[in-house]
Amino acid sequence: MTTTAPGPIPTDTPGPPDAGATTRAPETGTSPVTFVARTVVPAAMFLATLVVMVRTAAAPLSNPDTFFHLRFGREFLEGWSLRSPGHVTSWATADWVPTQWLPQEVMAQFDQWFGLPGVAWLAGLQFVGLALTFYLAARRWADRVVTAPLVVVALLACAPSISMRPQVLSYLATTLVTALWLAVRAGSRRSPWWLVPLLWVWAMCHGMWPLGVIVSAVAVLGLVLDGVVRGRRALLLGAVPVVAGLAGGLLTPVGAKLLPAVLLVNSRGQYFSEWKPPDFTMPNCLALLLLLLVTVLVMVKRSADWTTILLVGLAAGFAVYSARTVPVAAALLVPVAAAQLQRVVGPVRRQRRRERLFAVGSSVTALVVLALLVPTTSDHTPPQPEWVDGAFASMPAGTRILDESVFGGFLMYRYPDLDFMFSGYGDIYTTHELETMSKINDLQPGWDDMIRDAQPAYAFLDPETPLGYALVHSEGWTVVEDSEDVQLLAPPPGWMSDSD
Repeated sequence: MTTTAPGPIPTDTPGPPDAGATTRAPETGTSPVTFVARTVVPAAMFLATLVVMVRTAAAPLSNPDTFFHLRFGREFLEGWSLRSPGHVTSWATADWVPTQWLPQEVMAQFDQWFGLPGVAWLAGLQFVGLALTFYLAARRWADRVVTAPLVVVALLACAPSISMRPQVLSYLATTLVTALWLAVRAGSRRSPWWLVPLLWVWAMCHGMWPLGVIVSAVAVLGLVLDGVVRGRRALLLGAVPVVAGLAGGLLTPVGAKLLPAVLLVNSRGQYFSEWKPPDFTMPNCLALLLLLLVTVLVMVKRSADWTTILLVGLAAGFAVYSARTVPVAAALLVPVAAAQLQRVVGPVRRQRRRERLFAVGSSVTALVVLALLVPTTSDHTPPQPEWVDGAFASMPAGTRILDESVFGGFLMYRYPDLDFMFSGYGDIYTTHELETMSKINDLQPGWDDMIRDAQPAYAFLDPETPLGYALVHSEGWTVVEDSEDVQLLAPPPGWMSDSD
């Protein structure tokens, strides 16, 4: 792979510097076949993408993490301090810092106003917003015939992580940051300093906001290596990610504790499956691999500038780092891949105002349709046995219950007066508590004594899990309520004080 001489992002023919790629007026006398291939099919693909986003959002809310975000948002609305928040379980004792409080509050407010249908619509707003951002960011650098399939592949790479969680906002922001620096590389006169307020808002929405600083620093390095910026201009651009990082890390309502809290998340990755290495036999990872390989092949064949090389290299790093960063890699690649793949097709056709109106108007229409659907499709919580509500309603407030973390988010939302031990919100637990949770679930030596130390009054577990089976068949816990998927268990008399 070789690098090109300094200048705008390389294309096959010269073009205006602010376009990032060569533009030309639409051809006259286009044949029907060409019109269908270059206009109708891409438009249909984008509309089909919106249909998928609407159908996904219109389904009943099922991701358990959605519900603990709702619970935390409710607590913040009702008076929790952002600098010293409380706890939703007495078993978790970490001095934790909220990294997603703004969307959590918005989610909880929509729940109060409109119920779960409002939360489902808010999910659709995120999904449709992500698809539209991908489309517009790619379309600046590529024709519709390149943009539409690129967006589809990128969304496939993000698919397992597209749910009603604030992380979707990080994917959207990653694309915006990357598109900004590509515009600078192409000679845009627009100031990159709007990255500072973007990072500031991002830091209140999700803990991945430092990735925006990393992408920016890598892009600035590429600009310097390309010779696009020198001297005072290089210093000013280099200051952008520094100032943006300080704004995000120090100037949000959470204060200076935010940055170390974000770094702490990575140290606990071993306890969460999404931080494990990605499985490149999974469809979403294969989609990302396809996008990455095709982009690199074009770069090798037609050469590439340093900015592109470094950004694609960073995306490759995200791709292999963890399952959680696979969608980040896809979001970063969207505008970069568009600019590279268009070089195979030829100069970019100018994006007309009516095309932008079509994309934005279709997205708004999709959200209107979703608003009409969710009152009947998303108005109920995940299914559970009929006895669950009655059993939990009869328990005194503060009753501690040993549960599975996959249930925890929903349980703490649905029954806020009870004390459920485990959930998937790792920030609220100390490392020792996460390790204890892991040992109990895996029945590691001493697991029974760890439960005795916790003193739960009941256990709410899947009977087919090792823990659920062991409590009943090895430890003599009583089945209070029973169903195929879950059991309510109570310890036998004297079990909590028995250390033998």
